[in-house]
Amino acid sequence: MVITGLSPDGDTSALRSALTEAGLSLDPLQVIQPGDSDESVAHGIAGAEILTSDGGAGVPGINTGNRRVVFFRNESMSDRLGDLEIPDSEVDNYIEALQRGRTVVAYFAKPDTLEQVEAIFRNAQLLNVRRY
Repeated sequence: MVITGLSPDGDTSALRSALTEAGLSLDPLQVIQPGDSDESVAHGIAGAEILTSDGGAGVPGINTGNRRVVFFRNESMSDRLGDLEIPDSEVDNYIEALQRGRTVVAYFAKPDTLEQVEAIFRNAQLLNVRRY
């Protein structure tokens, strides 16, 4: 199961400290910041210089200028939130929260630590703490 919450300011230091003090690993902690790309598009420079190290074969008007091109596209934000076991019916609410500047925080808890993690999330002042 996963415990989720929203950080109004993106500061997860108190949450991290509380989890550590409780003897819980930080490995299951996931943080999605509002600045994280919605599509996680990776860019690279394409131009004449990719043909040879000395500038390549520039053709005026075709490849003499550097331009950014998309090499690949990673999963969308809704896919990423879905990986956190957030139901499809709730994903739009989380995307909207990210757009309003909130940070989504999630922790994959074991059955015997669910209550403890949920209490730690609430004590760390996270908003809309949910269990999925």
